[in-house]
Amino acid sequence: MREYQTTGTIRVNGGYIGLDQRQAGARRNRVRRVADGVYEVLTPIELKAGETIRMENPDKTALTRMVCLEPPEKTPDPKPAPAPKKPAARKSTTKKAGK
Repeated sequence: MREYQTTGTIRVNGGYIGLDQRQAGARRNRVRRVADGVYEVLTPIELKAGETIRMENPDKTALTRMVCLEPPEKTPDPKPAPAPKKPAARKSTTKKAGK
């Protein structure tokens, strides 16, 4: 799960979400604890601006109202393209004077 901070009110309709104890306590009738700090959303919940949560795959609408707090994962740089080969030099076909 990645950590996000909400910048506006968002609604989470289902799935799993990472909340702290205070956040989960305020929503105790709408979430069910499945692991330490991870809750299953039973009925839709709303999150206010400024809340820090963890989600695996937030939907596009929610992403517009959240900021990811984790640095982006580094992807390995692809191998650089080989330098283009220069064409071989051609031999001159002109005759030299005196021959």
